[in-house]
Amino acid sequence: MPGIASAAVRARRDPGVALWVVAGVCWVGTVWLVAGTGGVGHHGAVLERSTGPLRLGAILAVWLVMIGAMMLPTVVPMVRLFGVVTARAPGPTAARLTFLAGYLAVWTAFAVLALLADQAVQALVAAWAWLAARPDFLLGATLVLAGAFQFSPLKNACLTACRNPVEFLWLNYRRGAAGAWRLGLRHGVSCLGCCWALMLVMIGTGIGSLVWMVGLTAVMLIEKTARRGARLVAPVGVVLLVAGASLSVSGLLGAP
Repeated sequence: MPGIASAAVRARRDPGVALWVVAGVCWVGTVWLVAGTGGVGHHGAVLERSTGPLRLGAILAVWLVMIGAMMLPTVVPMVRLFGVVTARAPGPTAARLTFLAGYLAVWTAFAVLALLADQAVQALVAAWAWLAARPDFLLGATLVLAGAFQFSPLKNACLTACRNPVEFLWLNYRRGAAGAWRLGLRHGVSCLGCCWALMLVMIGTGIGSLVWMVGLTAVMLIEKTARRGARLVAPVGVVLLVAGASLSVSGLLGAP
């Protein structure tokens, strides 16, 4: 099995390979949850199959799987560079794992907030008949928010930080587990600043659309890692604004 052995060696030397494997597992789990439930969507499937206190925990776990599928590919360049930087430092494995733990801590916090926001939106829709009769309006408003954020200074600043891992490490790297933890948190915050509005679109689409997941993942991956990814920001913003405005207007005019 020389091919398998060489792949294992490459995976140990290149932490990016491990991230792609984990992301792939998350995608397989997501597809299974969506396709294996008759198109209910992984969020809806969990709601139907879990009750009581376990429901929120199950939904949070599903959110983390979704975030792993969508966000881990975008952090591969930083993880690879961090692996090179820590290669000769004391305790490199602990530093790398701590860095990832800090990064995932930020996205876990976002998952909790997104879950609470989703529950609040569902409660609002259930209590407000006007909004319940206009589902396209809610999705349209979410798309408009995401599209407008594409043109914000915060989006540009966070995207610049994420697309320049060399400069980011030069300014923020410190040896040791504590330094790796802080670095992971800072990179997670920058990544969140780039992508939070696009991730909120998943709430508007019901947190279960594979088409939206694939499309948004591709957008975030290209924006953050491709050489000319910054050129995609404005066109995506325009598309989101136009689609959101169209859905909002049609929701208002088409509702009874």
